[in-house]
Amino acid sequence: MNSNDLVADILKTEGVDWVSCYPSNPLIEAVAKVGIRPVAFRHERGAVMATDGYSRCSDRRRFGVVVMQSQAGAENSVGGLAQAHADAVPILALPGGNPLSMLFVRPNTVAANTWDTVVKHIEFVTSPSQTTTVMRRAFHSLRTGRPGPVVVELPGDVCAAEIPENTPEYRSPSAAQFVPSAGAIQDAAQQLTEASNPLLWVG
Repeated sequence: MNSNDLVADILKTEGVDWVSCYPSNPLIEAVAKVGIRPVAFRHERGAVMATDGYSRCSDRRRFGVVVMQSQAGAENSVGGLAQAHADAVPILALPGGNPLSMLFVRPNTVAANTWDTVVKHIEFVTSPSQTTTVMRRAFHSLRTGRPGPVVVELPGDVCAAEIPENTPEYRSPSAAQFVPSAGAIQDAAQQLTEASNPLLWVG
């Protein structure tokens, strides 16, 4: 099993049943093998917008996932990611990446440098053994805090390599919900009922 296969298994574990995509990225074939339906679009931004729409209509338990190629293909998705960031829409973008030896060689682009200001969280996998940890952080970011797009760049050479036996097992992150104590709620209710001009500031 290589990193692409592991990412596909993780997406399946997280309940992903389809991904929007624009060829070519080996992850597209990997997700199809585990029963996740790839839906191809004619442009990367269209794929991102479909993912955005799916996330807006979901219950925050499922997120739209978009897969695209590296370089110019990935750059074409920036507009859609920026829109999702501005509107606080949680989506997961999985662009392909250059081999590690070519990451910072001109004219190659690095998603972590290009998209840093228009996404909530971004990182790239630099070793096959990091795959589960990086994907867990990605889904944690999707589930907590202000919603927004999350990007995990998948370098081609890393994701084609076999997963080491000592790679940590993937465990889906849970999102904790914090609620005030019963006493605090009762105190707030009493103050509201006793106020002559109560004001509720919600949001």
